[in-house]
Amino acid sequence: MARVAQHIIDQINETSDIVDVVSQRVELQKRGKDFFGLCPFHAEKTPSFSVAPNKGIYHCFGCGKGGNSINFIMEYEKIDFIEAVMELGNQLGIDVKVSNNEKSNDFFSGLYSIHELASKIYQHSLFSDKGQSAKKYLIDRGLKEKTLREFKIGFAPNSSSILYNQAIQKGFPKDVIQKCGLFGFSNTDIYDRFRSRIMFPIANSSGRIIAFGGRAFGKNDHAKYLNSPETPLYKKSEVFYGLNYTREHILKEKHSILVEGYTDLIQLYQAGIQNVIAVSGTAFNTKHVNNLRRFTSKIFLAYDGDSAGIGATLKAGYTLVKAGIEPKVVIMPTGMDPDDWIKNEGKDTFLTKGINNAMDLIPFHILSSKFSNSSSFEKSKIIKDILTEINQITDPIIKQESIKILANTTDIDENKINEIGAKNPAMKNISNANEENSNNKELKITSLSDKAEFGLIKIILNRENDACEYIKKTLDEKHLNNERLKKIILKLLDIEDISPSTIKDKFANENNQQLIMKALIGKDEITNDLQIAKDCIQTLKKITIKNEIDEVRTNLKKAESQGKDTDSFITKINDLQKGLSEAIN
Repeated sequence: MARVAQHIIDQINETSDIVDVVSQRVELQKRGKDFFGLCPFHAEKTPSFSVAPNKGIYHCFGCGKGGNSINFIMEYEKIDFIEAVMELGNQLGIDVKVSNNEKSNDFFSGLYSIHELASKIYQHSLFSDKGQSAKKYLIDRGLKEKTLREFKIGFAPNSSSILYNQAIQKGFPKDVIQKCGLFGFSNTDIYDRFRSRIMFPIANSSGRIIAFGGRAFGKNDHAKYLNSPETPLYKKSEVFYGLNYTREHILKEKHSILVEGYTDLIQLYQAGIQNVIAVSGTAFNTKHVNNLRRFTSKIFLAYDGDSAGIGATLKAGYTLVKAGIEPKVVIMPTGMDPDDWIKNEGKDTFLTKGINNAMDLIPFHILSSKFSNSSSFEKSKIIKDILTEINQITDPIIKQESIKILANTTDIDENKINEIGAKNPAMKNISNANEENSNNKELKITSLSDKAEFGLIKIILNRENDACEYIKKTLDEKHLNNERLKKIILKLLDIEDISPSTIKDKFANENNQQLIMKALIGKDEITNDLQIAKDCIQTLKKITIKNEIDEVRTNLKKAESQGKDTDSFITKINDLQKGLSEAIN
């Protein structure tokens, strides 16, 4: 995995001006010592997005997003961590070297360079005499020469050493040649991996070529596609083909069309449907979803209409819905894929008959399974298969709605659907819509106890030494009533160096991160940290004692009703009240 040294990351965090970074993309107005503007991450009319220059962080009170300059660039530009670090480093004049535990920055530069060399060789070949048949094949399929050049499509000639000879001539080191994925090895021989294939360059989100997909077009080729293997640059499960061309269009349209093949994407893009992406050399998986979530919350699945395509559609669809992304299924005409449909019937037909009539996932599952023509035994199995998928959905609203859709689509009573789930040990509690883990819920600070504990969090984050030391020495864990806040307080007390711009990264849970941001960015009501710390701890102690008194009084009344001796309860209450008086004074 590519990495940047921590001291470089720290240098960027310390050097970057959060107001300068954000104000290049968001109009900000100063209020007091902080800045406010309309949040760029959700629609709002009243500014709830704030930037605190003294803490180097931003936070939106509306949607909860927050972090430092790097986090903002990642979220706004929809790029990964390394790319955001490099972008900020470039702006600040900081030399960002990307490396991993084994390889140097020169190694990664070599990998990028050898892929660029290969792309140029393949492009030149396609438009030379060697590539005439390949070029004719592409043109006959409806691709224009302008499109071929835009997507840098090329041709690998039927030679075992064209690229290798060029790589040696240009002095590429041995480790780059061995790890780039462009060559094969047999005993002492090294040969070009791709031969007699149309070449589709695969780029990262910044547009740098990191791999290739090679398509056979002759009649005797046994493998239709040959893709680059995984390399230090190329992780198949994390890369989409075409995203470097289509990202802005996806953001603009607020949804994406997911296709299976390179030519599917290129045909749609050429026709003017440009919010499209394709998987790259592997099946759609959860890592793809995590990448997609940064761009859109709705995906139209436009896979082939054969049995393999239907299976892939269902798998991808349920992967999306489990992650909270809405899937829609485009129904392909019999025997066609998106490439054929666009080429034969054009953009408008694809949009009106395909996108506009796309189906929800569960009705598509029922339709494709031929549910209406199945026996009762087959119907039961289909229902159970779908319920197994639904049971893995963690969002209770999506889960319950999916059950309703299943019931309505199959004309089976919803109670019967729940009954099927309840009787199957592998699907318990389907009807309960899965209780969320409390750590995944937004925490409402309402009670006096919660406010006092949240006050302690604010004080610890303020990093005033005397107040923090007082809290460490005086705070009794038993006085912390909210388990969520308690864990945060104890974790913060264990962290020696709390930096406002990096503290968020110490917490994995997103809602806890938002709570930390809220504590950091909130109005600085604390003017005397030590005194407020004393007040908060005193408040928590009083609440604990009062709760104990209430509990003893309940037990006292129970003892009285049963005719038991109550002296011990009265003594306990007197002792607690004495402690309460001392806590107050």
